[in-house]
Amino acid sequence: MDAGKLDTRVLVKRLTKTADSYGGTTSSKATVSTIWAYKKDVSGDIKTQNVQRKKFVDIQLIVRKKTADSIQDDDILQIEGDSTEYRINEFFDNEHKYFTTIRATKIG
Repeated sequence: MDAGKLDTRVLVKRLTKTADSYGGTTSSKATVSTIWAYKKDVSGDIKTQNVQRKKFVDIQLIVRKKTADSIQDDDILQIEGDSTEYRINEFFDNEHKYFTTIRATKIG
């Protein structure tokens, strides 16, 4: 993998809780970091779930290994300039020792 192919900017979002003025908390998504990745569309399926047809889009992101170490399993990924959010399914080391592959599925 050539580092010059990392041409897609990805926002890493994490669920954060902040205190409200009534003694409770409010949950919101906050951008934790921005990373560079090589994005590849893997598959797109239309499935029936709960009597509704839904489109499931899977992507594969290749990022630098040190960058991937800061991403948690429950983080949400969003391609910059696009409102689509992706849930992380799995991480695995690429054939090159300096890169990690992340597979994610479109939410919603």
